[in-house]
Amino acid sequence: MPRSSPRDGAATRRALIDSAAKLFAAQGVEAVSIRAINAEAGLGAASAHYHFGSKDAILDAVLLDSGAEVLAHIHRLAKDMVDSDTIPTARQIVDLLALPYRQFLDEAPDKGVRWLTICGQLSLANDPRLFPVKDDTAELLRKLLERAYPSADETAIELNWSLTVNTLIVMAARWSDASIEGSRALSNGRFDTLADFVAGGLESLMHPAQT
Repeated sequence: MPRSSPRDGAATRRALIDSAAKLFAAQGVEAVSIRAINAEAGLGAASAHYHFGSKDAILDAVLLDSGAEVLAHIHRLAKDMVDSDTIPTARQIVDLLALPYRQFLDEAPDKGVRWLTICGQLSLANDPRLFPVKDDTAELLRKLLERAYPSADETAIELNWSLTVNTLIVMAARWSDASIEGSRALSNGRFDTLADFVAGGLESLMHPAQT
């Protein structure tokens, strides 16, 4: 039997990642088996285990394949804002996520919707697998929230920000997936409406006495 070339291995990994992303988004991460991923990719029963070792490793690959640049973009924006000593508004904080999400959806609508859908599932479940790469992005965002809402305690910031992120991710994915006329990407106007809505919710949560 001829030995597989590196190119063959890369093509197999690509098929597995693409198939897993499709199934995770449609059925939910927990509902998808490695056997189903192999079948969707048209590969043998041992392929996923051979190339990745576990379903968690495939999930990590899916999240990084689609989201590594998005997460890096969020990190850059957050670091720049922290370094600027700006006291941000709720909308400016939300835009740290919304702008990279929107750019991804504009550039790769189908891939973006799948990635956001998977992220939404994991975020709603507070699943630590949502962050396959450990960096200081969460800490940068927390600093900005503390700067914007100095009277809020740590628990309020954590809970309210989690709800904000969940809402943004889930609604961006659902609105994009439901769009028509051949494009799944949200229009800029509609995405701005979503960001305004989410930012307004964050502001109300952080200042409950004003609602």
